[in-house]
Amino acid sequence: MSSDLVALVRRRPDVHAIADGMIAMGEPLELRGGEPEPTRLHDGEGRLLVSIEDPVQVSVEGEIGRLLGAEFAARVAEPVWWVDVRASADLPDAMRVARKFADSLVRWLGGMVYPEGAADAPARSWRAYDQGGEGAGRAGGGSGGFPGPAGDAGGAAYQGGVIG
Repeated sequence: MSSDLVALVRRRPDVHAIADGMIAMGEPLELRGGEPEPTRLHDGEGRLLVSIEDPVQVSVEGEIGRLLGAEFAARVAEPVWWVDVRASADLPDAMRVARKFADSLVRWLGGMVYPEGAADAPARSWRAYDQGGEGAGRAGGGSGGFPGPAGDAGGAAYQGGVIG
């Protein structure tokens, strides 16, 4: 049996980029799989630690509430990208790696992790503010289209509503 987390993020995540970043920062992981199969993170001995499903966009109003409960959904505005992150239950390091992966997605793209959906800080990546594709304006008060200081309106730069 696995332990599941759900990362709800503002933009379509690049799962491989986040996993590669964890590896570059010293996590002893091996990245396997990916589209169309789940992305898998293995430890140095080849054991499966974490399985990450392909992101799915959730844009139907009320869907987050139906799936995760009304209380959590009240802090999340659609549309978001839903990413299932599953930790192997029989390896002690698996949940730590899964949580670190999900938190990294949210850190760079903005959003929340379920369970423990603590409100997020503004996304670290300016790309999280670009909603609507090419040529869409960037929110925030920074120069060159980058978001302003972290205190700007508590994350209100997301153009489709506030997550968190």
